[in-house]
This record gives sequence, C-alpha cells and structure tokens, in this order.
Amino acid sequence: MNELTQNIRRIALVAVAGFLLMALLFGYWQVLRAPALRANPYNQQARQRTGSIKPGSIYTRDGELVLGAEKGNEGWQRLYPAGSVYCHLTGYNENSGLQKSLREALLGIGAYQNRWGVISHTEQGLDVVLTINSKAQRRATELMAGKRGAVVALDPTDGAILVMVGAPGYDPVQVMESQMSYELFTNHPASPELNRALQGLYAPGTILETFVAAVALDTQAATEQTVFNCRGTEQIAGITVNCSKPGGHGRLTLSRALANSCNIAFAKIAQLIGPEQFRNYSSKFHLLDKPDLPLPAAQGKLPDLVGNNAETKLVEAALGQGATLVTPIAMARLAATIASGGQVVQPYMVDRITRQSGETVTEHHKRQLGRAISAETAQQIAGMMQLSVEEGNASSVGVAGCRVAAETGWAQNVQGKPLSWALAFAPVESPQAAVAVVVENDILGRPVAGPIAGQILKVLITRQ
Repeated sequence: MNELTQNIRRIALVAVAGFLLMALLFGYWQVLRAPALRANPYNQQARQRTGSIKPGSIYTRDGELVLGAEKGNEGWQRLYPAGSVYCHLTGYNENSGLQKSLREALLGIGAYQNRWGVISHTEQGLDVVLTINSKAQRRATELMAGKRGAVVALDPTDGAILVMVGAPGYDPVQVMESQMSYELFTNHPASPELNRALQGLYAPGTILETFVAAVALDTQAATEQTVFNCRGTEQIAGITVNCSKPGGHGRLTLSRALANSCNIAFAKIAQLIGPEQFRNYSSKFHLLDKPDLPLPAAQGKLPDLVGNNAETKLVEAALGQGATLVTPIAMARLAATIASGGQVVQPYMVDRITRQSGETVTEHHKRQLGRAISAETAQQIAGMMQLSVEEGNASSVGVAGCRVAAETGWAQNVQGKPLSWALAFAPVESPQAAVAVVVENDILGRPVAGPIAGQILKVLITRQ
C-alpha cells in the first residue's frame, strides 16, 4: 500500500511539474517574448498589423523633416522630402539605413510598444529627432556634388553628429521606382549605397601627423621647439621619404613641421615615439574603433608593428600610408578629441525619441571614452593647428572673424585618385564644431578638402 501511495505521489509531482513548466513557457512566450514576436518582420500576422500603424517620422534637431509618411492605396508610404540630402541616414526602404535599425521605434513596437495602443487598436509609431544640423548638411551635400568622399562634423563637447554626408549619394525615391532602377543602383560602379562617412576606409596621409605630434608631446618624445632637419629627400628606416617641398624645409621646429606637413620631420618623430607608444595611443584615441551608432561602420586598420621591419611600417603609418586605413568619422573624432581638451567622446546621431504627441520616451546621455592626451598637450596641438591656418598649409580652411585650428594634407591612394584631406575645429577658444573632409582628387596636393571644411565650419559657427 505504501508503495502504491508513493507511486501515486510521484505521478502527481510529475503532473504538477509539467503543469508549472507549461505555465512558465506560456508566460515566457505570451508575456516576456510577446513584444519581440509581434515586432519580428518575419511574423506575417505582425507584418499585416504593422502595415496599418501610422509610422513615426525622422527630424533634424532644428526641425527639418528627414523622413515622413503618407497614407496611400497600399498603406503607409514613406516620403523623402529632402531627396538625396539625408539618403545615407534614411536609406531607401525598410531594410536599409535608419529605417531598418530604428524600425521598432518608428513603428512603436517591440521595446517601444504602447500596450494601451495594442488593446485600443490606436498604435502609432514614434518620432526620431537626429542631432543633424540641416543647413550644414545641405551645404555639405552641395559642396560634395560630383565628387567622391565624405564630410563629417561633430560637436566636440558631447559627440553629437552635426553633419554626415557621403558622396556620391542617391535619391531614395528613384532607387525604388522599378526593379531596373534598383539593379542599376546596386551595381553602379561608384557604389552610391556605400556610406563613405562611416564605411569608407582611406589612407589618412599627412593629416595623421596631427595624431603623431600629439603622441610625441604627450610622451615627451619631443617638444614644440624640438628641431629637425629636412633636406627634401632622405632614407629613413629603409625607405625613401620625400618632403612636400622640393629641396626641403631645412631646420624647423615641431610646430613648423606640422604647419608645413614636413614628412621627413614626422618620419623622425615616429622613430622617437616607437611602435609600442604608437599602438598605445591609437587605442587611447580610439582611432580604429567603430562608433556606437545605429548604422553600419567600418573598423580602421594599422600595420602589425612588430618583427624585423617594424620600424619601416611605423614610419609608413606615421605618414598615413602603407597599411594604415581610417574612416572619416574616426578623423572627425580625432579633431574633436583635440578640441575637447584631450577627452574622447562617443559620437551619436539620435538626440531623442518622442511620441507623436511630443512626449519624450528616450533621450541621449553623453558618453566619454576616457582621456587620450593631457589638456596641456591638446592645447599645444590646437595652437600648432591654428598656426597651420595662419601661416602654414591649412590657410584654405580659414573663416573670417574666427580663430580656426586645422590641418590639411593629401594621401596617395593605390586604389584610385589621390586623396585630399582636412581636419578642423573652431572657434579655438571655445570649440563648437570639429570637421573632417576627404575628397578623391584629380591633382596630387590640390587643396580641395580645405575650403569645404571651412565652409562647413562657417555654417555651424555663424549659423549662416
């Protein structure tokens, strides 16, 4: 009898355990996982439901409509009122750009679901406000028309992305006009779908000398007044280094070397720094890191500075050539780091997400990634970059009535035309904007990027 009672008890316990397990599973899928399941684009029922939701819009921080919507015969259709100006931000359909990465917010589903809206069948998407400055974005688009390259501008105080333009761009409406137009777009030799601001990998060339100078000062490998001798051409670490000035600069200080983009001086500075410190500071500056953004971005590259030819690769890296590749947003962050007194900030583009009633649901909070260089070093580099504008190679970046710090340069491009680069920030005494510009150039050394950087700073600083 006792044995029978125990068997009945075991069966009852199994039944109870099974019931509890089913209840837990039911609760998990029906409660905890329900928003994600309803938001999943592969859920056909969910697709039908989301098709009836009024989607949210995307705006710039100053109120310009970037992505809108209108009700048509086939449901809600997306509008791109600015054409190509914001194409690499919006994308061209729900599977590209911010429409893909911010899908849940724009439809008010998943993590952004309003339970009362689900019950009452009054669901609405949320609006997204970007950090972009519409006037500067439009000006950058105009200046980059017919070119290949990118413009990125950051607020150095908090990392807000003020401008992000890749060229060439595209009109999202034209892309989706027909299957043929879509295929022509995706197979275009200029790769207009590529967001060069985030995904373009470029040799930085001589503008990386700004970073090298900062490392030299911060490690005390050199001072502003350290003197170097430039004879125009010299064998350094087993390679021939040519200066931009035929015949050389002669004797010049580190400050003058940066102002004049003296390759020979910076090749020697790289030797003073050494591979270990070069790698260490590239990490401190987050020089190669992808930014934490809701859009795809590329990882920068440095040569492996070890082995018998480490010094050769170090010199090539210091001159921004060889295997060294960076993204335009990484260079903008470099300029912003110097402008902010040596603090590295995380770039961001979503300022806040709001309900269509105006209620804020989420908003951005500033994120610092640590100190790259001391405030004293940053101040010294800023002064040297200002000298470059006033008396050196970066005069094309000047803005009337404003103290600008900048560095311009060029890089050889084994895959195509030479690259024209510019880094800048202003005003020097209280920086409001930091800019990086890269343009594929027809003529080596022609300062194409500098004037573009100056024009963007002018809009951002003077609000013209």
